[in-house]
Amino acid sequence: MFHLRPALPATDEPGIASVVNAFEQNPVSVETVREWLTHDAPGRISYRRVAVNKEDAVVGYAVSVHETWDPEGQFYAWAGVAPAWRGRGIGAALYSDMCEFLKHHNAGTVTSEVRDDCAVSQAFASRRGFEHDRHLFQSSLNLEHFDDSPYAQTIEDNAASGIRIHSLADFGDTPEARRKLYEVNAITDRDVPGWSRPGLSFEEFNEWVYESGWYRPDGQLLAADGDRWVGICAVRLYPEARQAFNVHTGVIRTYRRRRIALALKLAAIRYDRGKGVRSLSTHNDSMNGPMLALNRKLGYVPEPGRYTLRKTIK
Repeated sequence: MFHLRPALPATDEPGIASVVNAFEQNPVSVETVREWLTHDAPGRISYRRVAVNKEDAVVGYAVSVHETWDPEGQFYAWAGVAPAWRGRGIGAALYSDMCEFLKHHNAGTVTSEVRDDCAVSQAFASRRGFEHDRHLFQSSLNLEHFDDSPYAQTIEDNAASGIRIHSLADFGDTPEARRKLYEVNAITDRDVPGWSRPGLSFEEFNEWVYESGWYRPDGQLLAADGDRWVGICAVRLYPEARQAFNVHTGVIRTYRRRRIALALKLAAIRYDRGKGVRSLSTHNDSMNGPMLALNRKLGYVPEPGRYTLRKTIK
């Protein structure tokens, strides 16, 4: 037996983390879930419910969110069930309840995601009208075995051309430095395959990145040509698992083909090793040939990825 109720901070955080981690490749901490449940930005529309058993333990979780930067009528939606409780109608109940929320808020487009190696999840989504939008590859690099000696010349060549690699911490993590990092991120985001959103405002980026629990100024790595910042490589650490995730790497178009992205990725590897990280992973769109080729060159090993999904509500 189970029933649905609103997700409760403190009470449900460990259970939600357990459900989500049954699907995620990068670990989701209790602290991250606490941030989800307690940090609602002005203008965000959100739904978070859990399925609980007779002991009130979480066995399923569903979330739907319209962020302030999303197009009007577009919502993200996701539902998951603890492995031991699947096949009992919990996912269907969560999704049905969530649809009432979406209907109430006049949702026109719903996006979601599923692992590309989970046929059950894909079938669940397909039966409910979701279609594949894009394919994101995940790949990982074993930092304990990585040899960076063949790339020493890359750093020297960039330095000789005037390109220096710094972290945001080197600039003091000031409001001015944060604004410059945002600008580089916004410019390079537009070149990500499949990017169609208008982009985050500085205020939204501030809430999404600088106010997040994972943000570290020393993990925001920048390529600078004098006073101009021309590339970025953002890293998220998972200290307990000794893992890290390369959130985004990008170089302004006029500075490409100078191996700056490679230099940034090497700087990220050095940074992660200094934090005791054993494995560094990243996502890449299947259409992003240059970045996929760079990861292969460095020795990243492909792993199961995910499909982004889209459904139009008529």
